[in-house]
Amino acid sequence: MKNTFRNIFLSVGLGALIFTPMLIIDNGFNETMKSVVIWLTASILYGLSFAILNWKSILRIPLHFLTCFAITLFIRCGYSYFISGEIHFKKLLAVTVPVFIAVYALLFLYIRYFGNIPQREKNETKD
Repeated sequence: MKNTFRNIFLSVGLGALIFTPMLIIDNGFNETMKSVVIWLTASILYGLSFAILNWKSILRIPLHFLTCFAITLFIRCGYSYFISGEIHFKKLLAVTVPVFIAVYALLFLYIRYFGNIPQREKNETKD
């Protein structure tokens, strides 16, 4: 079961990387495809931030949370400016914070259960 979910997520990610350029070639680089590329780039940055969870520091989970939130907020601000030419930061923050926390919590629990976030050993000294 663990490998099945891993393979599904891996194939979706690889499929997105392959399929996105094909859509751009077929349909042009329209507004929808610009949005897809922006969030695909964010997904790549999220993937890179996953390396933080392999650290042995007790701060690795809060640091990963803050890194992912910074990526999300940066992308949302950039996307908002790109689409409308302005940023309504309070509104953007009011929407982003609860959605991000809910999604992060769900993904964290999924990855903790099915993935490979290493558990800290109880006899290990705190960093």
